[in-house]
Amino acid sequence: MSGPNEPNGAGLSERGQEPYGDIPTDPDAFLAWGANLDRHHPYKYELSRGRVSRMMIHVSRAHWRISSSILGELLKKLDLTRFETGAAEFGVETPVGVRFPDVVVDRVSERLKDYACEAPIFIAEVLSPSTAVLDVTTKLREYTAIPSLKTYLVCSQDEPRAWVWARNADDYFPIDAEEFVGRDGAIPLVGLNIELSMAAVFRGIPDGPTP
Repeated sequence: MSGPNEPNGAGLSERGQEPYGDIPTDPDAFLAWGANLDRHHPYKYELSRGRVSRMMIHVSRAHWRISSSILGELLKKLDLTRFETGAAEFGVETPVGVRFPDVVVDRVSERLKDYACEAPIFIAEVLSPSTAVLDVTTKLREYTAIPSLKTYLVCSQDEPRAWVWARNADDYFPIDAEEFVGRDGAIPLVGLNIELSMAAVFRGIPDGPTP
């Protein structure tokens, strides 16, 4: 798989996240349990293959800025009569659990009491030291197994660099990501018929090292 280089250090994959056995592992029960957490709770919980993991919800300014820029561009460009988009508070059910991506686009739905997307089309994650490996291995496999998903985007928080997996005409995701580097160019979002400008997504993020 072509993607971000695997960082070194502890706590960079799901192996570094502590499992919790007293939280329901049925997806519907898990989502209902999470909806009743105090809004000041300091952790984010996700479910994968019957295992609940928790992560700190705090992120760097760079991570927050990129997530906000992606969301802002989507809100400007999407047909909001057909699609709705939001950040990490709303769940995505995978074939093996529940995740909370940094940004997600779902089809508009009237199911206003749901705690998770009905048919997610686009998912974006911004790499953090604690989740970098997870985002391009386990989450990649789980997200691309969602039948409705068309594009999965992973962004560096250190420089203008992004990796994109897009469903092709044969209805498969490629093994290798398409990599975008620098501020020129735009990322096409399959299924949404829009593009995300690299300059807009990485506004305020410093350039990477010169090759």
